[in-house]
Amino acid sequence: MKNFKLVLLLAFYCIAISCRKDSQAQPAPVTIKSPLTQRIADSTNLMAQVFYDTLFQVSPGVMETDIHYLNKEGYTMHVFILEVDANHPSLKLKAGMPYNVSNYAMQTIPDMAKYIQTATSKVVAGVNADFFNTSTGEPRGILVKDGKVIKTTWANARSATFMGVLKSNGKPFIGDREDFANMQSQFQDALGGGPMLVRNNELQPQTDLSIEPRTGIGMNASGKMYFIVADGRAFYYSNGMSLPDLGAMLKACGSTIAINVDGGGSSTFMIRHPLADIWQVRNRPSDGTNRAVGNGWMIISQ
Repeated sequence: MKNFKLVLLLAFYCIAISCRKDSQAQPAPVTIKSPLTQRIADSTNLMAQVFYDTLFQVSPGVMETDIHYLNKEGYTMHVFILEVDANHPSLKLKAGMPYNVSNYAMQTIPDMAKYIQTATSKVVAGVNADFFNTSTGEPRGILVKDGKVIKTTWANARSATFMGVLKSNGKPFIGDREDFANMQSQFQDALGGGPMLVRNNELQPQTDLSIEPRTGIGMNASGKMYFIVADGRAFYYSNGMSLPDLGAMLKACGSTIAINVDGGGSSTFMIRHPLADIWQVRNRPSDGTNRAVGNGWMIISQ
């Protein structure tokens, strides 16, 4: 009888340990807060597991989504997405330049914002833009500032795209070299970009498959814009993203056209935080500090 009780107790102990291990092995259920996170999860294989996401309004017409997830290769990722309603009457898009002048130079995105902001035009968000010469700040692609065409040349094959703001209605436009050649006089502001990621709602083939911190910009036909920064080069925090995956994420958000812009240590995602009247860089630039860059895009609230 004693042996029987001992066996019974041992069996119950083994069952309890097994159940405990099983419960530990199962990830805790996550309630996804942002519709963008849900779209990405539903329409791509980019996220093996979402650890958490956050969604909040930066300003009327501007929403931020932050996602911490495990990617399909098993690496941790942090991605920041700004969704901007380009049709919102109080918002406009403006090219940021160091000291808000047309001369080539370098400055961090928060410092650019200081020179652009006025008493009636508040900078509510900003991201880095074109690739640039790290000695002089000269952009690799084209440049139009305040209606003046400053640069019409492209440094190399990688400088293939641009985003501009039309003089006629203040709406954003994304295109390629041919589009710029035909339309350059129509832009109030325009900054160059890298490879085209999405066009006509189709992912574009990429030759660069490297994994890096990335910045991408996309838009849809109804006036929604998507600015994405994916952090990288930090194994335990965020490992970076390929261009095909960046394109897939922008398309999942709703972009029918999207481009890559400068990444690596230049990738910067800044907002004017709604809980404090300060500019805050939300991501973790891989240099360990905010990099001075050649130009950027600013979201202005009037």
